Amino acid sequence: MMRLLLLLLLLLPVAARAQTTPATAAAAEATALRQVRQLVLERRYESAWQLLELIDPANAVPAVVLQKADVALNYYAHTEGLRHFAFRNLKLLDLSLDSLRQLGQDSVRYAFPVRKVLERLQTRFPDNYKISRALGDYYYTVQQCDCAEQELGEDEVFRRTIAQYQQAHAHGQGDYLSYFALGYAYQRLGQFQESLAPFERALQLRPGYATAHLNLAFVLLELKQFEKARYHARSAQALFSDAHHQEDAGFLLSQIEERMK
Repeated sequence: MMRLLLLLLLLLPVAARAQTTPATAAAAEATALRQVRQLVLERRYESAWQLLELIDPANAVPAVVLQKADVALNYYAHTEGLRHFAFRNLKLLDLSLDSLRQLGQDSVRYAFPVRKVLERLQTRFPDNYKISRALGDYYYTVQQCDCAEQELGEDEVFRRTIAQYQQAHAHGQGDYLSYFALGYAYQRLGQFQESLAPFERALQLRPGYATAHLNLAFVLLELKQFEKARYHARSAQALFSDAHHQEDAGFLLSQIEERMK
């Protein structure tokens, strides 16, 4: 019964759906978003995107837009400037998303200018701080992929990352990844003291997050807090599972111990 109701609602235009009862519309939306999350778990990223487009083609519903932003930023096969995207449904033996992105062969069929859509939504819903979180994620992705916003310059991208995450965190919208990204933005701007609290918060939320231990060790070395730096470098070395990152942590540890002599 619920599946039939959901299908009938989704086939209606947005304006017609608005005339259904709020409880019915909310139930249908929640069911659809659960289905999207299940499709993502199954690596059926294009199907997830198509369902999101069916639910909210006008990008007007905050919960749906935020899910769109998550899929767009994390599960694309190819992108043009984080404005147009290609998605794939992947099978077990298919190439990873990272490999597909390096090939860059997928046709970008889906328009979704992430920054423009989120900023428009933020203007309409200024008290929805999940949108601030999503914009922080957007700017962090911009810096990591180096695939958009080149005209801003890296420092400005970091400043915008900080502004959005600070607003989100001040209203309870954060997790270990967003706190790490905030610390990383401060670190890359050379604001080492400011990066301490977000890195430490990331580790409170996820004590085994090796990358946060490594970056915190670097910051503490810069601040000449050598004992703490050594502890976090050793923690990173123990927690990393791959040899390359273990070597990075080991090299940093050797630098710290050299400075302690």
